[in-house]
Amino acid sequence: MSAATVALGLEEPLPGRSYPTGYTTGALYKALLKYLDAVKGRPAADEWLRLTRAERQDLEDEARPVLLTRLHAALRAFVGVAGADAVDKAAAFLVAPDNLGAWTGMLRGNTGPLEAFERLDVADTQARSIRWETVRATPTSWTGKAHIAHDPALETDGLLRAARMAEMSMVPALFGLERGSVSSMEAVTQEGLVQEYVVRWALPEASRVVLAGAAIGGAVAAVPLALFPSVLSLCGFVTGGCAGALAGVASARERARKAESLAQRTRVYALERSLLLRDQRTAVQSGTLEGTIVAGQYRITRRMGSGGSGVIYEAARTSDGLPVAIKLLRAVAAQDAVASDRLRREAEALGLALHPNVVEVVEHGHLPDGTSYLVMELLRGETLAARLDRSGRLAVAELLPIAQQVCDALVAVHAAGVVHRDLKPSNIFLCDVPPASRRSPEPARVAAGGATVKLIDFGIARVEWAETRITLMGAPVGTPGYMSPEQEAGGDIDARSDVFAFGAVMYECLLGGPPPPRKPSDWPAASANGDRATPAPGSGSGVHAATRTLPPGWQAFIARAMAYDPQGRFADARTMSHALRELEAEAVRAGAHDPLPSASKL
Repeated sequence: MSAATVALGLEEPLPGRSYPTGYTTGALYKALLKYLDAVKGRPAADEWLRLTRAERQDLEDEARPVLLTRLHAALRAFVGVAGADAVDKAAAFLVAPDNLGAWTGMLRGNTGPLEAFERLDVADTQARSIRWETVRATPTSWTGKAHIAHDPALETDGLLRAARMAEMSMVPALFGLERGSVSSMEAVTQEGLVQEYVVRWALPEASRVVLAGAAIGGAVAAVPLALFPSVLSLCGFVTGGCAGALAGVASARERARKAESLAQRTRVYALERSLLLRDQRTAVQSGTLEGTIVAGQYRITRRMGSGGSGVIYEAARTSDGLPVAIKLLRAVAAQDAVASDRLRREAEALGLALHPNVVEVVEHGHLPDGTSYLVMELLRGETLAARLDRSGRLAVAELLPIAQQVCDALVAVHAAGVVHRDLKPSNIFLCDVPPASRRSPEPARVAAGGATVKLIDFGIARVEWAETRITLMGAPVGTPGYMSPEQEAGGDIDARSDVFAFGAVMYECLLGGPPPPRKPSDWPAASANGDRATPAPGSGSGVHAATRTLPPGWQAFIARAMAYDPQGRFADARTMSHALRELEAEAVRAGAHDPLPSASKL
């Protein structure tokens, strides 16, 4: 028996036990670890892992089966380390993006929490020892019974029941709603142990919001009616009520749109995570592809990594030894519309945006077994995200050449009718070795230390003449924190959305951390004609507040790049590049020293 098997609770059942073996997924196990890391600190998490005889790498696959006996022991140790109420607090980590692989059964074919609960007996991974029965269902609640077949002694202390309540409370969150409330009771019947659960959640109901808006508007207008009774006051009362109702309608629609956007985003993340886990399992089961020939001319040398849309290998072209990177989308994933579209769109975007600062696509197509593949130039070095993790922030002398190269890449990308839509430090690659293949006649700039910058990962790029279902899903695509307001809202975007993301990247490079989460109050209020002013450099709240530690020129640059209104941003990447040159000239005039505060002072 392997150490990983023991650590994950996959050892054989105890001798003489007559109850069916109960299993769950590793999602809760992983959520407990993430909670300890985030709230109690690494030492507490390591102590819990020691007590449960688990290794961190063993908990990476949240969809992997875990014995209930093992989970029960882990819950007991967790309560000892974090407290009795910590299981409920850890529930939020159940729906973290890297923990969604266990929820695919709950999400598949269901449009809301009610459908998910009614099909719980099919989706639940504990089906070997628990039979679920729906007792009562309404649009905002579900009552069901869990018929326990495994050893009832595991249920005595209520930890497993508390864990189920935590999991069930997060089901509405999978569909863009607030976390639900769960109550439970337990009884012993002739059939055995039965637990009843009642889950309630709130929907963005239009009627209540409209009535509340009308009531508020009418209440405000009732004051002058009470003080000065007249026909005019009565008309004001009616008008106030109608205005409040209309505001309620707008608010209800916005709530419903946000819920749908969040639900769709969760589905995409869950799909990508499940594909990643499936590829990892397949690689382990079938061995590596090292030494094999792909697409008739590329010999695989080693596995480099994996992502939501496939696995990436290092390879060499047999004809001339050209080193390349090959992204493979396995046949089962290639049949999925979203995953297939992403790989195709990445190939299209890279083929259009041929530039020395954009990763070059060599070839793409399909293998005989249906696997989609994309061959790109092999890059050696590190991402900008890795550089920032190591250094905290970049000095101006190091940042400016990198920023200029990213601008050059964006100029080419946008000229080709492509919007990247996911510009962030992890998609900016710093090559410490010049790539072996470069067909573009344009010379590339060189960053400090001789690094060539490459823009990578066009999996969700928008190609103007080839838009498909990725854009039309009704939900934003991109990375929160770097998405422009219009992109977060799922609205129409253009190249200025990449300008916003570039401003966020510059913010992180200069200040040592990504822009803070944004709330509606962080943005300037709209005027009567709907326009929103760009905040003055260094003023305001939210994303612009921390820039007050920067010199005025950099404050103005970030404020303009990250303006709420696209019309308030730089017109294009070329204009942004000119602004950077002006900042560079100012830095030269100011002297060779770095005018930015040290990372320790931020």
